[in-house]
Amino acid sequence: MRVPILALWAASACAEIPRPDDAPKPLPPAESAAKFQVPAGHRIRLLASEPLITEPSGICWDEKGRCFVCELHGYNLEGQYDIDELNKTGRLDLEVRRIQAGEEARRRAEEQTYGTVKLLRDTDGDGVMDKAVVWADRLPPCHGIAAGNGGVLVACSPHIVFLKDSDGDDRADVQENLFSGFGSPILERRINSPTWGPDGWLYFGRGSTGGTITGPHLAKPVTLPPTDFRIRADGTVIEPVSGSTRTTGMAFTPGGGRFVATTTHPGLFVTPIPWKYLERNPDAAAPVLDAPASDDTRVYPIAPPHPWRTKREQHAEYFAFYRKISLSDAAASGYFTSACSPLVWRGQYFVCEPAQNLVHRADIVRDGTQLRLRRVRGEEQREFLASGDPWFHPISLAQTPEGHMAVVDFYREIIEDYSAIPRHLQQQYGLVNGHDRGRIWILEARDPWKQPPLGEADALVLRLRQDDALARQVRLDAAVKLEPQLALQLALSLGPDRDSLLLLARRFGGLKWMDAAIACSARGLEKGLLIALAADPGQAGPVMANLAGILAARGDAHEISGCLAMVPAGKVQDILRLGLEEGRPLEKVVEASVPTAPSAGQLAAWEKKLPAFIEALKKKPDPVQGRALFTAVCGSCHRSHDVGYAVGPDLDAEFQRAPEVILRDILFPSEAARPGFETMMARTRRGETLLGITASDSPASITLRLPGGAERTLLRKRADIRTVRNVSLMPAGLGDALRPEQVADIIAFLRSPP
Repeated sequence: MRVPILALWAASACAEIPRPDDAPKPLPPAESAAKFQVPAGHRIRLLASEPLITEPSGICWDEKGRCFVCELHGYNLEGQYDIDELNKTGRLDLEVRRIQAGEEARRRAEEQTYGTVKLLRDTDGDGVMDKAVVWADRLPPCHGIAAGNGGVLVACSPHIVFLKDSDGDDRADVQENLFSGFGSPILERRINSPTWGPDGWLYFGRGSTGGTITGPHLAKPVTLPPTDFRIRADGTVIEPVSGSTRTTGMAFTPGGGRFVATTTHPGLFVTPIPWKYLERNPDAAAPVLDAPASDDTRVYPIAPPHPWRTKREQHAEYFAFYRKISLSDAAASGYFTSACSPLVWRGQYFVCEPAQNLVHRADIVRDGTQLRLRRVRGEEQREFLASGDPWFHPISLAQTPEGHMAVVDFYREIIEDYSAIPRHLQQQYGLVNGHDRGRIWILEARDPWKQPPLGEADALVLRLRQDDALARQVRLDAAVKLEPQLALQLALSLGPDRDSLLLLARRFGGLKWMDAAIACSARGLEKGLLIALAADPGQAGPVMANLAGILAARGDAHEISGCLAMVPAGKVQDILRLGLEEGRPLEKVVEASVPTAPSAGQLAAWEKKLPAFIEALKKKPDPVQGRALFTAVCGSCHRSHDVGYAVGPDLDAEFQRAPEVILRDILFPSEAARPGFETMMARTRRGETLLGITASDSPASITLRLPGGAERTLLRKRADIRTVRNVSLMPAGLGDALRPEQVADIIAFLRSPP
C-alpha cells in the first residue's frame, strides 16, 4: 500500500535540487520521550509507535477495554507530487505567491489518500502495544474514531462508517456506511472528531460544509446546515447543533458546556442555546453561536522552529508566517496558530497546538451563563506539555479507561499545509517525510483524582435539555434563587409560559443570551410581553429590545402601533418605528454594487503592473502616510493598529507576513479569499441590496457585518440571501487607483510592530 509514496520519495532524492542538511531528524521513541517537558506529578510513556501504526489521527477504547486507532494517509501528498515534477527541472521556484498543486498531482495523490482502522493489542503485558489487527483499510481519510453501539464509528467523509466484530474473533465482519452525503473539501476541512456528549449523543465537527445526508436507518434524508451535528449511534437520527468547529475537535464539561476548536484561540465556548430551541420562533434573530473563551492567545513552545520558517525570515521577500516565534534570542514565545482537538480531563481544559509541539492547559471558570478559560497558575509563561522534538505534533487527545490522557502524535517533519510554505522551500524539505511514522503517548498523573459530583444547577440543566416537561417541577417565583445557567435553560424549557417569561425577564434579563432565550419561547406572545415589561421592566431592557425587533421585523402596522402607544420613548420605540418604515417604500433605493470577478484581460493588465509595485517596496516607505491612506481606502472594511473596522480579516497580524504577499492580496483580493469571509448579498423586501460578511448565522436569521462596521440582522423569510462565489468584498482594481509608492506606504503601516 505504501510503495507509491516510497517510490516518490526516492525519485525526489535523485532530483537536481540540493537537499539542505539543517532539517530536523526523527528520533527513536525513547529519545523523543526524553524531550518532553511535563509538570511535576506527571509522567509520559509510549503506548504505540511505528511500524505498528503510521499517521494516526484518532484513538478510542470500547466497553471491553479494546484500543482502536484510526489513521489518515496522504497528508500533503499532492504538494509533494507537485514539487517532485518541478524538481526535475533543477530550478527553484522563487516567485512570491500561494499556489495549490496541479490537477494531475491532485489526481495522483487522491489515489493514495485513504484511512485505516486498527485494533491494537499488548500481548506481553509491558504496557506497549505490539500487535495490530486491521479492521478496515482503504476507507476515505479518517478524521476521528469513537466507540459505540457495540462497535466503532469513524469520521471519514463522505461517510460515517460503522465497524463491528459480531462473532468475537477480534476482526470486523460488519462494515456499514451509517450516514453518507458529507462534503469532501480539502483534507483538513472534513467532518471530524466524533465525541460523546454527557447527554448520550455522539457529536461531530462540521468540516466546512453541510449537505443532504442519507443513511440506511434514517426515515428520510436530512439536510444539514454548515454547523456541527450529532447522531444516535444506531444511525436512526442526525441533527444540527449550535456552534461550529473551525479546525478539528470539541470538548464537553460534565455539565454539558461545549467548547469547539479554532486555530488562533485555545477554544470557543458554544452559546448554551441548543439548536432545537433556535428553530421554534422563526421571527426571532439568534445570537452569535460561539465566541472565544479566552483573551490569552499566547503559547510557549520549547522546540526550535523548522528551518523553512527561519529561512523565510532571512529573505526580505518572504516574511515568516510565524513571526511571533522569537528567533533572535532563542526565547520560545508564540501565539496559537493551529489549535485543535480539545479535551476536558481531570476538571481542566486541554488543547493541542501541533505546529508548536505542545499541549496547552487552562482552568474552566464559570462567568454567569458562559464558561471562560484561564491559564493555570504557575503556567503563565510555560505550557503543560511541550516537546523539544520538532517532529512531535499532537493532533488528538482522549481519556483512557484508566483515566490517563492519550496523546495522538502525527509524528513527521512538517505538519503545516504545504500551500502555506514558500514553494522553493517545499522543493527542499520533506512535505511527506514521516509518512511511515506515528506515536501514541500516555500521560499519567501521580495523584488520584475523582470527578466531583455535578452541581445541582448543572445537573438540572442537563435533564431539562432532555425533557422540557421537568421545568414545571421547578419552583419559580420572585424569592427563589437560580444559578444563571439554570435561569437561561428555564427560559428555553418553559416555552410560551407568559408569567414565567415575565418573571425571568425582570429578574434575569441582563444575563448574556437571556434575551435570545426568551425570544425563542415567546412566539405569539411578543406584543403582550413587551407591553407588560414596559409597565414594570426590572432588568428586562435587552429582552424588550429583542421583542421590539421581532415585532418590527414582522411589520404588522396595527401590532406595532399598539405597542408604540404603551412603550415609553427611547430605544424600544425607535426599534418599533423601524418596523413601520420597513412597510413603506424607500425614498431612495439602496443598491450596493454587486462585485464581479475581474476579467482575464484585467488580471493580465494588473500582472504587468506588478513589477513596478514590487520595486516600490524596496524604497523607503512612509508608514505615517500609509496610515492616512489605510484609513481612507481600507478602513471601512479592515482594522489594524486600532484604525478602521473589522469587517474583513483583522490585519493586526500582517507584520508577520512578507510585503510581497500583502501586495498581492491588495492587488488581487479575490485570488485567495480567506475562509469565513465570503461575500454575502442580501436583497430586502424594501428594495435594498446589502453586501457584507457573515457575522453570525442561525435557523431564523443572518447577521451581516457591512462596510463601515455596522451590522444588520435580517430574517431569512424577509430577505433573499446568497453567497457571491469566489469574489472578495474588497474591490479589485486598487492597482489602478493607487500609485505603487502609496501601496508601499500602506504595507509599511500594516507591517509596523503592534
